[in-house]
Amino acid sequence: MMNRNIFVSTLDYSRLHDLVLTAKQFASASTELLDFLDSELTRAKIVSPEEIPPYVVTMNTCVHLVDLESGEDMKVTLVYPSDAKRQKGNLSILSDLGIAIIGFSVGDTIQWSSPEGLRHLKVNSIDFQPEAINRYDL
Repeated sequence: MMNRNIFVSTLDYSRLHDLVLTAKQFASASTELLDFLDSELTRAKIVSPEEIPPYVVTMNTCVHLVDLESGEDMKVTLVYPSDAKRQKGNLSILSDLGIAIIGFSVGDTIQWSSPEGLRHLKVNSIDFQPEAINRYDL
């Protein structure tokens, strides 16, 4: 994955940092994924929820991704692991793609190492972002 500047709200940072610590303590997720999420959080620019631009992928954001090679369109909502199986299209933050998209902006392209190989995905649009409507309880 490519280096990038990412924004994370203070609320998401606190929740995700606690999630990493708890998951590491109870070995409930891949150590490699937890280390990757932890490194993304460490280098992120932490801002108040009110300062998050409406075009940035945050927790509970519904985002459209487009595979630049195949044209495949994916609509996913980035969620905490406990919400991942509640609804089709939910994507756990503790997945490689979930970690890859957090903090990205509309128009950005990411490199994602999927099981099928390296893919290039573009953040095409955001349908819903909690911070954009002052929903800090999600």
